Amino acid sequence: MPGIEGTDLKLVTRIALVALFVGACGAAPFEGMGSRSSEWMGEPRVATTTTVPSVAPEVVSSRGLLWSNDAIVSVSLTDPQAVIAEVFARREGDRFIQASRAEISAVLPGVSFPAMVPRGAEWVSSQLVIDNSGLLSEDPAAAFGIWSAEPYTRSRSVAQMAVLRVYVDPVNSAEVELPDAEMSCARFALRTTEQCAIVSEGERDLWRLISSSGTTIVWFDEPYRYELFGRTFVSVSVLEKVAANVMPLADLVPQAP
Repeated sequence: MPGIEGTDLKLVTRIALVALFVGACGAAPFEGMGSRSSEWMGEPRVATTTTVPSVAPEVVSSRGLLWSNDAIVSVSLTDPQAVIAEVFARREGDRFIQASRAEISAVLPGVSFPAMVPRGAEWVSSQLVIDNSGLLSEDPAAAFGIWSAEPYTRSRSVAQMAVLRVYVDPVNSAEVELPDAEMSCARFALRTTEQCAIVSEGERDLWRLISSSGTTIVWFDEPYRYELFGRTFVSVSVLEKVAANVMPLADLVPQAP
């Protein structure tokens, strides 16, 4: 080529070769960079764990409950009649008189209390029932309120989860132990009862009465009849578990140091 020296010719040749190479790679020569490496490296793995949801228990031990009347102390717990007289002396008009669990246990030997209570229960109120004559009533003889808050600081309809009443009923409690006993559910049904059934929970027969205000579970343990009433926000299955698991109230009485 005229006018082009040898060195310039080499330079032109190199430029032409570079242009040819770039054209062969297309408009985006670096577009595929890294694609091969991503194929063999793979995507990063994220560690995963499986969480098993915990189920809160429906019932809890009654040993952790607070008893609102524990501060009441009788002079003598060895004489039931003396205890009844002392409790009657503090009466303020109602047959249901505040009494400690120690007093109730002394007056009603062998009486039981649930070993388990509905979850959320924290307090217990307790009363002996004494007639105007000064004699212990049998219908009922004692009552216990199971509360989610300190008794009487909130409405019963909100904080009182259940009420246990104890009746002195030796005739019927002995009858249910007979092999051919016929204790119909209707015997305990009230006008407000909407459903009535006899069920078995463990080794115990329970009479289950359901009304619009709640559920009542009835059971016997000679010489007593127990009636546990639970409000509508306490499930029937929980009440049946409570009724089927009882222990001597005396075992819950704090021992003197």
